[in-house]
Amino acid sequence: MRILSLLFLNLMFNSFFAQKICKGVVLDNTNNTPVEFANIGILGKGFGTVTNERGEFNFTVPDSLANETIKVSMVGYKSKTLSLAVISGQGKILLEQSITNLNEVSVSAKKTKIKILGNDTKTTHVSAGFVKNNLGAELAIKLNIKNPKTHLRKFYLNIAKNSIEKPIFRFNVYNKDKNGDPNENILKENIIIEVKEKTGLIELDLTPYNIYVDDDVFISIEWIKDLGDVKGLYFSSKLVGSPTYFRQASQGDWHKIAVGVGLHAEIAY
Repeated sequence: MRILSLLFLNLMFNSFFAQKICKGVVLDNTNNTPVEFANIGILGKGFGTVTNERGEFNFTVPDSLANETIKVSMVGYKSKTLSLAVISGQGKILLEQSITNLNEVSVSAKKTKIKILGNDTKTTHVSAGFVKNNLGAELAIKLNIKNPKTHLRKFYLNIAKNSIEKPIFRFNVYNKDKNGDPNENILKENIIIEVKEKTGLIELDLTPYNIYVDDDVFISIEWIKDLGDVKGLYFSSKLVGSPTYFRQASQGDWHKIAVGVGLHAEIAY
């Protein structure tokens, strides 16, 4: 089997460089309950993580980046930016829930057309995956949307190789920025994928979430829980297809490579 590992940029400094520990807990500001799976990291630098079930986080920051801005974000909450000094002093970050307005979608009587977008592949001969066990790392591909009010109905990926018993991912949908890269997550609630089979096709029904889009979007899977060595997890991919966008940690910059990881979606319009 030919395995193509995604080339995540290794921005980690060697151990002889001074580092600071950024740790604390993220809580809901209304009831002080832990916020699990919140993203926290230095904007655009590749240092970050995801909170655990107790809302806790812990990651290292080189001294050279100690004055950089740290962003905390979570679907369903207002994002917050803080300095490392503030986080170190408080140890507790309170997030405010955002008010969600449900989008009204009119349904016409015309016949619905169904289509698959993305990299539809189930091969085990070409595969790609994460190369670092960094929580918040993501793989994404772009869906070229041609019609307004396109409905995202199903999400698919095929696991070609897996040494982890039951991996857990978050499914995300991003709009695009002015450069055509992933930008803001447009989802109103977390969509968690709990894999039951070690290998094979994974299908996620998106209809309960009413995801309608008018323009190109990116769909992604995010590594959110440390359940084993992610380097033993590979997804069916294409040498020629929609390119893969990736980032190596929460709040990091996105990068692109030609190999197309096999994320795809069923749409209706």
